[in-house]
Amino acid sequence: MKYLLKILIVSISIINYTYSQELIQVSMGSGYEYDLYYSAEQGITAFSERENWELAFSTNGNNIRINSSYANLYQVSSNIEDWEEINNFDINTSTQLRNSNKEWKIGAFVSNYFDKNPLNYGWGNYNTETEIYEGCRIYIIEYNNEIKKIKINELVDGIFNFTMANLDGSNEENISIDTNPYLNKKFIYYSLANNEVINREPLSENWDLIFTRYEEEYVSLNGDTMPYIVTGVLTNQNLIAQYDGAIDIIPNTESLNISTEINTIGYDWKEYSGEFLIVPNRAYYLFSQDESSLYKILFQSFSGQSSGDLSFTIEEIEDFIPINNINSEKNNLFNIYPNPNNGIFNVNLNTQNAVLTIIDINGKIVLKENINQSLTLNLSSLNEGLFLINLNGEKFNISKKILIKKKT
Repeated sequence: MKYLLKILIVSISIINYTYSQELIQVSMGSGYEYDLYYSAEQGITAFSERENWELAFSTNGNNIRINSSYANLYQVSSNIEDWEEINNFDINTSTQLRNSNKEWKIGAFVSNYFDKNPLNYGWGNYNTETEIYEGCRIYIIEYNNEIKKIKINELVDGIFNFTMANLDGSNEENISIDTNPYLNKKFIYYSLANNEVINREPLSENWDLIFTRYEEEYVSLNGDTMPYIVTGVLTNQNLIAQYDGAIDIIPNTESLNISTEINTIGYDWKEYSGEFLIVPNRAYYLFSQDESSLYKILFQSFSGQSSGDLSFTIEEIEDFIPINNINSEKNNLFNIYPNPNNGIFNVNLNTQNAVLTIIDINGKIVLKENINQSLTLNLSSLNEGLFLINLNGEKFNISKKILIKKKT
């Protein structure tokens, strides 16, 4: 197993800011064999084989992701009763489904939710009486030169049940994945090739970045734009900002365009022109998960797939405006009331040109629209429960919780 980690500590002082700088050199291995989980505080916390799993089951909700670095998923029927009739696969008449490259909570199996049905979550429908997710669709999955049909039958009390078979119906088997022992992690993984659970991820609190291969939605290649498998860095949904400017100057935190999109670092901190070059004058500012610490990341080198070696510096910024102070100022940009209520919310907006998104507790987007003025939201058609309302603009990204509570 090839694995490399070197750290060089350098102390530096700048007016109004003090920090120590570390040079981190790591290797993903030849052909990017490993995923590296990295904590800004602890360093590398796990290195896991990248292609020994196909499915990742969320430990909190109904989400299922695929290993997009080499597996493909297609929907072939919206009626789970067609299982016996599905015995061939035509890529031209099937719908390919992909993981979100911006949010962990939207995997390929839930990306095709039916937005006109608030109880549909892609692979299944939520039964409000039994509180069970019941399967409703059939899929084809490609991996390791295999083509299988698959249906997710149900999710009950954190246990996923699904069925796999060859296209001709042979080798059918029912498989159960119990996520309950892994609630302190984002996902538990499953190898279809070896029929085994893969516990490959560190505790959620013990990683901020993962160096990996994943599918980016829009990549320009030979004049075309397409989904494409890239090598890059995804975050653990930490607050993060890309900063393009003089790298020897630390910008005011308030001026950073802070995001929670997991591909904010992504893959394009490097360019290829006969060899890999690091994009100049680009830094990334990463907040710790509790938002009490801020780190500056500068990439230094990237070797490509021959060795998978890369390096970067990381610096903790000691004196910065805590994010809760930033949010307290930006929260004045909008107010929502009364909260809770039965679904009729007033939104007072003190800015313009923002995108308003409402997300349920399972990560499903139930409303998304551009707004530029105060308005009244009628959410009375939604079920009771907790929702997240997000307002995203040019220099702000604010989220608040709302509670719909029906009168009895």
